Amino acid sequence: MTFERRAGGFFMVWKTGKGKKKKAQSLQAIGMKILLPVFLALFGFLICLFFGLRETRILASQYVQDTAKLYVEQINKDILQMNTELIQILANNEDISRIPQEINAADAKYYHLLQNIRDDNMMLKIRYQEVQNFFVYAQEPDLLIGDSGTVFAESHVSGLMDELSNFSREAVKKNNLTTVWNYLEADGSTYIVGWYAKNQKMIGCVIPLEEVFTMLQEMTENYRVIPYMRQQEGQVIFPENAEEMAQLKKGEEYEFQLGTLGKLGVFILEDGGILEDVLRMQMILILLITILLIICSIQLFRYYRSLMRPLQSFVQGITEMEEEQQLNENGDNNILELEAVSDRFRGLLRKIQSLKIAIYEKELNEQKAELEFMQEQIRPHFFLNCLSLIHGIADAQGEEKITHITRVLSEYIRYNYRDSGKERNLQEELEHVKKYVELQKLRYGEDAFRFEVIEDAQVGESHIPSLVLQTLVENSVVHAVNLDRMVEISVYITSEVYEDGKYLYLCVSDTGKGISPEIMEAIEKDLPIVYNGRKHVGLQNIKRRLMLLYGERASMTIQNMGENYGAIVEIRIPQNEE
Repeated sequence: MTFERRAGGFFMVWKTGKGKKKKAQSLQAIGMKILLPVFLALFGFLICLFFGLRETRILASQYVQDTAKLYVEQINKDILQMNTELIQILANNEDISRIPQEINAADAKYYHLLQNIRDDNMMLKIRYQEVQNFFVYAQEPDLLIGDSGTVFAESHVSGLMDELSNFSREAVKKNNLTTVWNYLEADGSTYIVGWYAKNQKMIGCVIPLEEVFTMLQEMTENYRVIPYMRQQEGQVIFPENAEEMAQLKKGEEYEFQLGTLGKLGVFILEDGGILEDVLRMQMILILLITILLIICSIQLFRYYRSLMRPLQSFVQGITEMEEEQQLNENGDNNILELEAVSDRFRGLLRKIQSLKIAIYEKELNEQKAELEFMQEQIRPHFFLNCLSLIHGIADAQGEEKITHITRVLSEYIRYNYRDSGKERNLQEELEHVKKYVELQKLRYGEDAFRFEVIEDAQVGESHIPSLVLQTLVENSVVHAVNLDRMVEISVYITSEVYEDGKYLYLCVSDTGKGISPEIMEAIEKDLPIVYNGRKHVGLQNIKRRLMLLYGERASMTIQNMGENYGAIVEIRIPQNEE
């Protein structure tokens, strides 16, 4: 009986070992079946890569050609529209026809007339983004009116406005049946001037040719292209070295007719941009896949039996650990190091989970505290009670102006210190800004600056962080308003839709002197802004609040619009979809 049991046990061990051997042979066969298709797929992949590179070059060239064509067609469409619009404006604008034959900078009675013309020019500039300046010229008083100022005959100006005045003096003498387009050189830059003249008056626009090229290069930023402008006579006008640069490289050239000015050309280079990157990535990928496939093939047959099964047991243990179960202790995993790693890994995951929760809670608390610190301020009950007392005394004694000022100031301060949470209604914020503007006009005078709000009807129920608009308008009033000239402060609000959702666009601009280079550098480097011996934190405060509230989805840009154009601040805030 004992012998039979021993014999039976031996038979079973032999049978199991035989089964394992058959299984090993089967796995080797499976390995060969896997490797053979992989090798075949590799050769097929190599062939596809070479053909794909050729097709990539063709598609890239076609993409650049189509992009440039669409861009030029859009410019031509705008030029045709501007041709008709300039003629209609010169014929129908009453303000232009009322320009007197004699006028100088001291004639205050014509201030509103000139201001209306500048406003019309500014609105045209907003409609045509590629246009840098719209202008009106009157021959008899020798007066040039742009969208940012007026150049009289006795004015001492330089640069573009001076060259434009000289150009207009000659062009206005010609009465044309349609709008004419010419080139103009000023300050080392080339401009396109579209103009129409009749009855000693002229209206036109100025487009920087460099800006046209920049926008085209941005649209084709993944490719190396050289844009150029060729006149109708065949001469390349801008840039001067475009043909020399193109002759040094191999590539394809395309030209498109741009109005009556000539042809806008694009030279596509083959040795750079995305094409070069694609080729480099393909070669690296081929080499890497080949090396890895060889190494894996050798190691697969060498270590399969000694490593695959312990790894399978280890993976099974990790799976059970994820389900908060114990590792399998039946002895199938014969690598002790993997067993130790499993235990350490389980403990490490638990520590990581607890640390993640703690860090997340800490970040939430820090953000909440910082946001509350910036949102909440000391509630000046005593100060507000004093204002109410002054208001009551002034009202009792019939001091209407003092009564009005204290009422507006009290409402302004109450809104500032009201418990608002993260956001407020856009219309409430606008009303608050208008109260601030009213207070500042009481301080500076009604004619010290001009304030306007332009908003779409669709943004009426939007919400924005509290006091953002007021801070931006206050910054414009403090740094732009002076007694030398009328300053315009504009608030433009609209809704924009992108791939990642709907955004609220806020734009605050002024026509002051702009932001100094030192302050711009401090803003770019996120350094403290010191102005007139005082530390200013308004702009940094806004940037920090936007980051805390919306993360990377919100954006804020600050820039100068150029000489005599002032500064502009643009903010984009994501809106919750209803």
